[in-house]
Amino acid sequence: MALLIGIRNETNKDGSVLLHVRFQNKQIDKKIYTQIKVLKKYWDKKNKTVKPNHPCFEQKSKQIKKLKDIVHDLKMQNIVSSLSYEEARYTLTNGSYVNNINSFLDQYLKSQIQETTFKDYKSKIQSIGKNLGIDSLRFEDISDKNNWIKLKDILNEKERSPVTFNSYYKAAKSIHSHALKDEITFSVFPYVRYNSENNYTPDWLKSDELIEIINNLNSNNKGFKNDATSILIYLMMFSMRGMYRRDIDKLSMEEFVESTYDNCANFSFGERNMVYRHFRSKTNKMGLIYLGLYPVREIILSLNHIINPTSNSLFPVFGGNMHPNFWSLQSKRFKN
Repeated sequence: MALLIGIRNETNKDGSVLLHVRFQNKQIDKKIYTQIKVLKKYWDKKNKTVKPNHPCFEQKSKQIKKLKDIVHDLKMQNIVSSLSYEEARYTLTNGSYVNNINSFLDQYLKSQIQETTFKDYKSKIQSIGKNLGIDSLRFEDISDKNNWIKLKDILNEKERSPVTFNSYYKAAKSIHSHALKDEITFSVFPYVRYNSENNYTPDWLKSDELIEIINNLNSNNKGFKNDATSILIYLMMFSMRGMYRRDIDKLSMEEFVESTYDNCANFSFGERNMVYRHFRSKTNKMGLIYLGLYPVREIILSLNHIINPTSNSLFPVFGGNMHPNFWSLQSKRFKN
């Protein structure tokens, strides 16, 4: 049996790499990843430590010294009785081997992927767990085909878009692939058929078509709130000088202009200032929109009421208890 300290081949964006201990015997050759990170260019391959000019040299040296001591103890243990891979892994990871997906994202994957991708993964894992009633998703949970079939049924009952299930499945599959590559998990990700997605042709509705849709709404239907929200956002896109789907994602309380009107405090609708700075995604040109005029005022009041009646903010996600990805999720109901 051999235990060899080394660094992974892939380098993170900040130039750091994870240390691993390679476990080898006649049957097994696997890497056990630690939580110790070092800068690759300062790694002393021969002596299995960091060079003196490594930032935080003393701290890193102590961490590696402790790791070497553990490896030495394991080798001595193996002389007395044969050491198993599971025993070595448990000891080297302080008995807290990563099986929780959120832990894997925070400890391993965050430094390897873009921040936007990381946030998207975290959000989707949270949503998957919430729908399945699992507080902390594990790799064995997403490797269970029955959970994916159950999730598909739950989302269908909630009348969610077919795209929702597909996006959850793709994100979990990607995370699992990273974990498999890092030898964090050895489970097999199940195959589940994607939902078929409607390939709509983007088109603006005519006024009479929209009125017909509104007249056909039934407030007793389960999907009424989502339908009404979509219609109001659709109307808001027109009212705010032709917003596009990408513009919805950018809605922010930070874009209100306080200095445009000296008497802005006199306007008590929602927020104290009523002028919104809008950068149109198509042209990237700035426009100032006064939100106290009809029809945008009534549209946003209605939108506030149907989404979160208790919120006093103009855009509830920034002042109420809305999901932080509210606008992002709503924007996906529209084509570019």
